[in-house]
Amino acid sequence: MSLAHRGQLGRRGPRDGLHLPRSGIPGNRTQAGPPAVERRCQMTPGDHGDASRAKVVEQVALACRIIAGFGHEDLTLGHVSIRPTGDDRVYIKRKGVALGEVTSRDVIEIHLDDSACLSAPGMHLEAVIHTEVYARRPDVGAVIHSHPLYATALAATSTDSVHLEFLTHDSVLFEDGLGIYADSAELITTSEQGKEVADALGSRRVALLKNHGVVIVGEDIRWAVMAAVTLERAVQVQSIARSLGSFDPLSRQAASVIFPAKYQDGFLDEYWAWWERRFGLRSSADAPLGDAEVR
Repeated sequence: MSLAHRGQLGRRGPRDGLHLPRSGIPGNRTQAGPPAVERRCQMTPGDHGDASRAKVVEQVALACRIIAGFGHEDLTLGHVSIRPTGDDRVYIKRKGVALGEVTSRDVIEIHLDDSACLSAPGMHLEAVIHTEVYARRPDVGAVIHSHPLYATALAATSTDSVHLEFLTHDSVLFEDGLGIYADSAELITTSEQGKEVADALGSRRVALLKNHGVVIVGEDIRWAVMAAVTLERAVQVQSIARSLGSFDPLSRQAASVIFPAKYQDGFLDEYWAWWERRFGLRSSADAPLGDAEVR
């Protein structure tokens, strides 16, 4: 399925989650006292007054909990974001909480054209990965950065040997291959580094960050989560298969036949509904999405 097909999330309205206004702040995270009023990005709890905006915020939180349940949790590291179709705003997990404990109160709103907000307290150091990928890829509606065990191990192997074989239907989702960012294993904290990661990703769903982790994208949050869950399982199967004997992979022709039958947009509605039942919160403050539109 082409990432050029993007679904609908929400339109503009009152802001939800944790909001970073468009004005900027000085870049020093450890600065004592509040920043100047004219230059600040302040997080404040949203009132969820706009239903479509609240759904997007809840989707970010639910996506974090889903991928945590499938091997992507690493302390309080890792982040998920959504860019609603036709919007210049991005909704992203804040730092300081683990993926598995994220609620709608832990989601920050930023504007793509306000780079100062990337240095605000509460923002992950590597949030620039998201903004630079969105800048390069107008077809992308969701971005994930995490450190899943098996995929990160694959990213730590020799660059020449980094390859995902078509061993099962899982790996077929990545028929366009895996990008790899091998220039550095450092944290991605600058715009230049973010652009390099976006270049390594290219038009693919996944880029491995050498000795670091992964960047995963989707046309919407359902597809990004599907890719995150499926990638880790595919690499795990490959690791197990390597220990058991020689590979006997599917042919590329077979993979091309399996892909459109296996990975249909309608199936994602069913998968999301199941993830919601399994990982959705039941409190009134953070209720599951129910029949919310997630495309």
